[in-house]
Amino acid sequence: MTSFHDRDGVVTDRWLRVFVAAADASSFTHAAEELAVTQSAVSHTVSRLEKAFGVALFDRNRSGATLTEVGEQLAERVAAGFAVVDTAVDQLRAENASDAVLTVSVSTSLATHWLMPRLAGFKRAHPGVELRCLTSDTDAAIGRDGADLWVPLGRGPWPGFHRVDFCAEELYPVATRELLSDHGIEPVALAAEPGRIVELPMLHLEERYNARFDWLQWFDYMGLDAPRRLPGVISNDYSLILQAALDGQGVALGWHHIVGGLVESGRLVRLSNRSVTTDEPFVILAKSEPIDGADAALFRAWLIEQAGGSQN
Repeated sequence: MTSFHDRDGVVTDRWLRVFVAAADASSFTHAAEELAVTQSAVSHTVSRLEKAFGVALFDRNRSGATLTEVGEQLAERVAAGFAVVDTAVDQLRAENASDAVLTVSVSTSLATHWLMPRLAGFKRAHPGVELRCLTSDTDAAIGRDGADLWVPLGRGPWPGFHRVDFCAEELYPVATRELLSDHGIEPVALAAEPGRIVELPMLHLEERYNARFDWLQWFDYMGLDAPRRLPGVISNDYSLILQAALDGQGVALGWHHIVGGLVESGRLVRLSNRSVTTDEPFVILAKSEPIDGADAALFRAWLIEQAGGSQN
């Protein structure tokens, strides 16, 4: 393991990566979630760094952890150093891309309900491309998980990345016919009186790091007065929200590119003729343009082609 020496001892690169993660998140807890370690492990690592350097790097408070002036300077320099190292590694991978694995990072729901059902077709057309699919539901992993392509929501800014649009963010409410039947509601009735949707249990997506379109915004878009309370199940994982909808537990806001196939197959019913289309599309990110590697360029073009078909 690479080590950085100071007058009091040895500081490992792992300690410094933990420090940079905590600095970026301004929170030991959020850094721990990103790194898949405990909060106490992050706190202990930062304390060891502070002891090694003989200076405080963070001011701890109830709302989180704020970098000291020295901490800001160190974070900036260390992050820049790691950027150089990461770039060198990426370049080496690109130079040896002929036998490399193409890695794409997408959300769990996009992987499950959109990418995987289509992937067999890509493999038949391009059997020589070896593909690895990573799932992540936080933008904090972008650029740090070893992927070649990422598919997040929003125009950014995404400093250090080249962006192309993947598909529009188009939403509408969905549920099972069984749920509607249990509550004595016909789909056509909801299309005529969308406010009746409050008669159904609602499924709420509340992600920690990403602000997603929610039910209050949907009511506002439809020109309806939202009730004070919208009882239902809350989850930070859209895959769980969608599974709950498929199980008849409630009505969910469905992203068209994910739920369109489920509606077409009859597993879910679209509850409104009107779609909400935001001004923040889903995008595909790459670290450079022209994109590194023929396989990555090929797969990105295929993603865009497939997304065009899913919008019909």
